[in-house]
Amino acid sequence: MIKINSAYIGNEGESYIQDGFTDGLNIITSKDNHVGKTIVMQSIMYALGADAMFPANFEYRQYLFIVDIDIDGHELSILRNKDLFVVKDADSIIPLEGKGAFDEYWSEHISPLPSIVKKGVPVRVGLPLYTQMAFVSQAGRNTSRVMGGYFDRNDFAEMVFAIVGLDARQMDSRAEADLKRRRDKLRTRRKELEKQVSMLRKPGTALALTSPTADREETVRYVAELDALKNELTDLNKRRNHAYTRMKKNESVLSELRSLNNEVKAGSVVCLECGSERIGYKVPGSDFVFDITTDDMRRQILRTVQDRIDAYAAEVRELEADIREVQRKFNAMADLRDLSLEDVFAAREGYVDIEAIDQELSGIADEIEDITEQLNEASRVSDEIREGRSDFKAKVLATMNRVRRTINNDPDAAEYADLFTPATRPYMGSEATEYYLARVYSLAKHVGYGLPILIDSFRAEELSSTREENALPLFVELPNQVIFTATLKEEEAGKYVENDGVNNIDYAGYIVNKLLSEADNESFSAKVASFGIRLDGGKNA
Repeated sequence: MIKINSAYIGNEGESYIQDGFTDGLNIITSKDNHVGKTIVMQSIMYALGADAMFPANFEYRQYLFIVDIDIDGHELSILRNKDLFVVKDADSIIPLEGKGAFDEYWSEHISPLPSIVKKGVPVRVGLPLYTQMAFVSQAGRNTSRVMGGYFDRNDFAEMVFAIVGLDARQMDSRAEADLKRRRDKLRTRRKELEKQVSMLRKPGTALALTSPTADREETVRYVAELDALKNELTDLNKRRNHAYTRMKKNESVLSELRSLNNEVKAGSVVCLECGSERIGYKVPGSDFVFDITTDDMRRQILRTVQDRIDAYAAEVRELEADIREVQRKFNAMADLRDLSLEDVFAAREGYVDIEAIDQELSGIADEIEDITEQLNEASRVSDEIREGRSDFKAKVLATMNRVRRTINNDPDAAEYADLFTPATRPYMGSEATEYYLARVYSLAKHVGYGLPILIDSFRAEELSSTREENALPLFVELPNQVIFTATLKEEEAGKYVENDGVNNIDYAGYIVNKLLSEADNESFSAKVASFGIRLDGGKNA
């Protein structure tokens, strides 16, 4: 289970720290709106890799977000600034450039992210979709779709199935790769044979009349394949050059970092402008600088940069191998039109057996078709998997409907029939609130995602007090940490204080639209410094 210990939001001028969370049910309350509850909830979600859903008047790109989390007893801190992440694990500090890099880290070190088949291609699900099993924001709610633009509601369902072992892909990835390699070899062999035949099809060649294969029209396909190979070469070269450039830039950074030495016999490295002996490393695209004055921090940054260089070097090697293969195919195709002495070729081959070539071509075509069918079949859901999915979905929906009946026992309320509502009939008001409560609870029960459950404004659209009282015990019983927010009416002040199952974090007295201030700046700066980061970019050293 992943649990939130503390959340930090801030920059050089202002900050806010929220701690005091317990392992069970936490409810952040206030009697006024716009005092910062949503900013705290979104900050936690954002630091854990979700897409930004902050209020429009909150310039989130100007701030750093940190969460301290506990993963089954193992403590970890995550810092995010825009799309740059830094993970602090014990004494290790790991900068991660981009959401994809953080997804990869999460999948390898925190919790595996499933892969689904999207448009025929295996794609690893990112945290922006994965976290929607447990996170419900106040803004942008729509019971008929997911948040974000790349993945859709079908991808969400595929993700859920994949987590519980009911994914559509039935073929081992190694077996799939072997089949694809075999198909590529067959296609290459087919081209070689067709090259031989094409040299016998030109008018005036005696053997051209003996082959049915030679009668095929090759010109259009030839030009199209040549253009495709040329475009592929252009793309591969661009990618190779980009990776090579990034590798060289990182090698330059590594060289500069290694050359820095504050403890030299003749003196020390100092800034000519301010005289400081402190030195820093600025991550591209970030608003902060790693203080690498100490040997320990410098070693960690050096290790991170070296790992990045190794990754780019491996990418360059792979792309260069791909380029050589495409160049070989391109040259082989170009050779098809360069030969004109077809009879000389036939004589050199020693009475070519045209019938044997045709038979081999036919066999190759059949095997390619068979492999393609196997690969296509691997992406289809088998009858067994389809039955398993149906049973699992029925269990999830049964629990959702049980939760709905527990919260709202209206006998006329419609039963939930899917994880999402039809696009033309989304739930509104308190019905939407009940739906989200039911779905998040049911997925926690049946999928066991282990994420903390965060629902901002869990009483949205006037969920009645009776229905709220029916809902809370359900979430108290879950092993997941739960964090809700609620705006209370005047007469409801202190309503959770006597509830032993609820940890109430009260925002009474907070100023509207002024969550962040200078009060927490010292503690916030110390927290940021624990990542080896200086907020002032080294200007005030």
